[in-house]
Amino acid sequence: MTTEPVRSPNRQRTTRVTQVLLAVTVLGLLVFVGSIGLTMYFFTRADRGDVSEGSFLLVRLSGVIPDAPVRGGLFLEPEDFPPVASEVAQAIRKAADDERIDGVYLRLDNPEAGIATYQEIRAALGHLRQAGKPCVVYSELYTTGSYYLASACDKVVIAPSGLSLVSGLSISITYYAETFEKIGVDPEYEHVGEFKSAVEPYERTGPSEAATEMYEALLDSLYDQLVAGIAEGRGKAPDEVRSIIDALDLTPEVAMERGLVDAMAFPDGVVATLPQVGDDNWAEEVAKIHEPLDDETLQERFTPLGEYVKELRAEQRKAKKKVAVIHAEGPITSGDDDGGLFGDSVLADGPFRKWMRQARENEDVVAVVLRVNSPGGSGLASDMMWHEVERLKAAGKPVVVSMGDYAASGGYYIACNADHIVAQPATLTGSIGVLGGKFNVAGTFEKVGLHTAYFKRGELADLLSPTKGFSEEGRETFRRYLENYYGGFITKVAEGRGMEYDAVHAVAQGRVWTGEQALGHRLVDQLGGLDVAVAKAAELGGVEAYGILRLPEQKGFLDLLMEDLAQARTPALTVEIVPPIPGAEEALREVLLVTRMASDNGVLLYLPGNPTIR
Repeated sequence: MTTEPVRSPNRQRTTRVTQVLLAVTVLGLLVFVGSIGLTMYFFTRADRGDVSEGSFLLVRLSGVIPDAPVRGGLFLEPEDFPPVASEVAQAIRKAADDERIDGVYLRLDNPEAGIATYQEIRAALGHLRQAGKPCVVYSELYTTGSYYLASACDKVVIAPSGLSLVSGLSISITYYAETFEKIGVDPEYEHVGEFKSAVEPYERTGPSEAATEMYEALLDSLYDQLVAGIAEGRGKAPDEVRSIIDALDLTPEVAMERGLVDAMAFPDGVVATLPQVGDDNWAEEVAKIHEPLDDETLQERFTPLGEYVKELRAEQRKAKKKVAVIHAEGPITSGDDDGGLFGDSVLADGPFRKWMRQARENEDVVAVVLRVNSPGGSGLASDMMWHEVERLKAAGKPVVVSMGDYAASGGYYIACNADHIVAQPATLTGSIGVLGGKFNVAGTFEKVGLHTAYFKRGELADLLSPTKGFSEEGRETFRRYLENYYGGFITKVAEGRGMEYDAVHAVAQGRVWTGEQALGHRLVDQLGGLDVAVAKAAELGGVEAYGILRLPEQKGFLDLLMEDLAQARTPALTVEIVPPIPGAEEALREVLLVTRMASDNGVLLYLPGNPTIR
């Protein structure tokens, strides 16, 4: 007879507790996994943006319009970062063919951008109008640049007490020679190229004849482009637009009489009447409304640009084959500094090589667009970056350059060997020339009682000393070095552009051209924006369906902070002059930047005078 084992009550209770605990654990795991899935689901949905049917795309531009991805924000994830200029243009083009979007409402709040950036967005607005969709723009202040952008819209509205400052263009350059003389700084610089006038602000009190000729030609080209664009947008003759600008009147009433604007109204009126924008009496109706719409109606009426761009970014991510867009922005320097969270906005060759390697080794990337927005800088760093373009091409990946506001000197150097170059008509490019040297601060040291003693072996051991001037032999030695560098620059351009050496030299010598002028001199292949360059890259890469991979990848605040802490990065140098002198801090920063860029081999490929265009 078999006897059944007797289970003790304690053992039975332990078993039941164990089973309960296991069940709770499994249930907890299921809930945990489910919550992660649910979170990812909603995250993915949110990441695609929220687009309202039958809405207007709300494009609000204020402050500096970035050309390259911005650094991390404290409470922003990378997918939430504000759109760059090319994404603004891309969103408007998409809206032109999107049945959910009825038109674009453009709000301008004193935006800051170069003319080429405005052309990028303006071309997209033209595409919208060709698709038969309206664009209404509102602003309280129109400057020449922002009005040039606004004139691409069907309806231009100004606040009743707004300011119409469509006054034309000017180029300003600060000259430091007299100040340097007072503080004992002696610029010891040489340049190769008749128009390579970047050194002039440090050595003169005004422009040379060659520099004057160059700046006048630049203004002629840029101003003609502005006038032609405004004339086309407003249905006027170019001569009439010139007359209106020359006879400047700041009042909105006169702007309306002259046909620069279509209505004077408050933003509430514009928002309320957007669906009736095509009506004959719209201008009268929009001025009558002063009360805002309720929140629910506003939400239905608009799709914010940020939400729309999220959808664009999601579409670009999911495509298998990609065109990489590498943003090369800022003054060019040597080293591994990517600016970090607290650093200056510079283009260092170390991070650039990393981005190019990422594109080169990524099997999904079929072609690369190098988006250059740089006035140039270090000659050594520029050459290292030029080499990376060669490596990318050798790996079988086509390289197309898209030029932003600037792609000059070193900025052109890194672009010249691309398979295809696209520039905006107003891009400042060329400046194929070389300068270099040092600031001799011996006089400054003397004024503050500092004295430096030198002991040397080798006649030119102190060639680049910051407290001794060039000897005659030293200056000649350094000049030969610059001339050799210039010859190499010309050779690289000639080979990259398929031109003869002498033909390049004839349009080089440091002269800056607009993109429109550069096209005629064969320095660029085509006029257009980033969209044109991406389409060309896809064509060369042999794909029709593709997404876009932007490099450097955008990082959030915590990622950048951890990188800075890991690298023991110190905050960027802050220059402050007390008492404040208008423009003095910017001038000092410029001098420090030039010194930094020339610190590796003394050679600068830099835009002459870093001109400010307004």
